[in-house]
Amino acid sequence: MKECIKHLVKGPYLVLRKILFSPALIFRRTLLPSAEDIRTILLLRHDRLGDMVVSTVVFQALKRRFPSSSIIVLASKRNAELIQNDPAVDEVIIYQGLACYYKEFRKRKIDLAIDLFLTYELKQAFLTVLSGAKYRLGFEKAGREVFFNVRGPVAVSCRSMRAQLLGLLKALGISGEGIEPRLVLSEKEKALAFDYLASYGLRKEDLKIAIHPGGFYPSQRWPAERFIEVARRCIGQYNARIILCGDAADKELIDTMQEKIGSGCISFEALPVRKFAATLAQCDLLLCNNSGPLHIAVALGVPTVSTLGPTDARLWSPAGEANIVLGGTMHCSPCSRIVCAAHTCMGSISVSQFMEAVGTQLKRIGKA
Repeated sequence: MKECIKHLVKGPYLVLRKILFSPALIFRRTLLPSAEDIRTILLLRHDRLGDMVVSTVVFQALKRRFPSSSIIVLASKRNAELIQNDPAVDEVIIYQGLACYYKEFRKRKIDLAIDLFLTYELKQAFLTVLSGAKYRLGFEKAGREVFFNVRGPVAVSCRSMRAQLLGLLKALGISGEGIEPRLVLSEKEKALAFDYLASYGLRKEDLKIAIHPGGFYPSQRWPAERFIEVARRCIGQYNARIILCGDAADKELIDTMQEKIGSGCISFEALPVRKFAATLAQCDLLLCNNSGPLHIAVALGVPTVSTLGPTDARLWSPAGEANIVLGGTMHCSPCSRIVCAAHTCMGSISVSQFMEAVGTQLKRIGKA
């Protein structure tokens, strides 16, 4: 009920807000930064794993354009570790509330603050002002551009998130051509992950298929019993070793799935995010829902088969033949519901469809 009410009032609220902000927007003064002005850049990305991974294209493009600048990323506790070792990032600061944020940045000189959130909410836009930055840039939507003084693009949902973020940089005359999301793992991290899997009896030549059955919202999750059946078929048809993974909240689910799948399956949950990424990088294929681990795999070059239900396919479907996306074609998709009683979008994806996609990927990488 609460979700329905929020959905109903959202439209009128945004229209009213735009009207209220209209006088300020009419007299809004916009600036065009010069390269000489940009020495310290603050990027706001204190949210989820997938958002941070995709945003690495922005870090790379900015460092390529302003190689001597200092790039600071405001991250969340959950996603901060992902950009450790990224040569485009000079400093990572974890967001711990408005008071700490203000205290931290009032003593710094920020030349450019960029709000990377593709949202109608005002908080992140206001943070660019609170940073004291001379230039402020973000997506324009329902009046939130009143906080920015560099004219940015209007937020839309008909382009991929990567394209949207790189489009934001066009306001600065920056091209993101040839740049893709990335995660930088050290050789030590790779070696430790190899040893970690070897401790479970997995060999380098084994076909290793990771399955991540979780999702940020319940509506984003394909039924666990179907993942179980897919795992059994992968073991039977391809002699695969299945690696179940998830966070601490998925422990009960992972334990139940491992018991039902039986031999040929190992599991781990609640690994630190970089250890998880390094372990995932050792796998041949990831099967998952549309969630953070999907985008981590894409950035690492691990082939994927994923499901898509309530999430907007135009924004969040990974590109390229290495990534097969199932679903997202129902008349009610995308709906962005947290919970859906019918769950028709996910229910319409069959085990046979999933296995066909798995077979396609394994043939492509020569492991069928």
